Amino acid sequence: MRPIAIAVLLAAFLATASAPRPGLAEQAQPSEEAHWPAVAQKKWPPNNSMPRHHVAMAWGVPAPYAQASNPLERSSATVRRGAKVYAAHCVSCHGPSGQGDGKAGRNLSPPAGNLAWLAQLPASRWDPYIYWTVIEGGSAFGTAMPAFKDALSNDDIWAVIAYVEARLPPKPKSR
Repeated sequence: MRPIAIAVLLAAFLATASAPRPGLAEQAQPSEEAHWPAVAQKKWPPNNSMPRHHVAMAWGVPAPYAQASNPLERSSATVRRGAKVYAAHCVSCHGPSGQGDGKAGRNLSPPAGNLAWLAQLPASRWDPYIYWTVIEGGSAFGTAMPAFKDALSNDDIWAVIAYVEARLPPKPKSR
C-alpha cells in the first residue's frame, strides 16, 4: 500500500474512533448524583474491592463533595477525638490498623476498604473522597459501609478523617 493511502486510512480510523458515540457520554460522566448507583453497580462487580474508589478514579467525586476539605485544626486534640469516633464506629469493620480486617468486616463482600492504603493519598484527593464515603455510605456501590450523615456530626466525621490520615498505617514501634 502506498504511504498516502495508509495515511488516509489512519486518519479515517482516528476520526471514527474519536467520534462521540451515542449514549456513551451519559454513562462515562454522570451528570447528576442519581446516576452514580447505576454506573457503579453496572461497571464493577459486587465482589470488587473498593468499588467506590474505582468509580472515583474514573469519574471523580460528585460535585457536592469534590471541593470538601477538613475545616478542623490539625491538632492532637482533633486526632484524639477522631480516634474515639474511629473506635466507636469504624474499627469493627476496618480494623485497628485500617486494613479492612476488623472482626465484623472479615466476611463482607466486597471487603471493608483499606483505609491505611487510602490514607496515603494527598489530602487534596483524600478529603473529598473519604468525606463523600463517610457521609453517603456504600449502598450505592453494593457495600456494607453505612451512611453516617445522620449518625455523626460534621465535626466528628472530619475528626475521624484527620485521625485516619494522621495515624494509619500505624507507625512501627521502636525497639
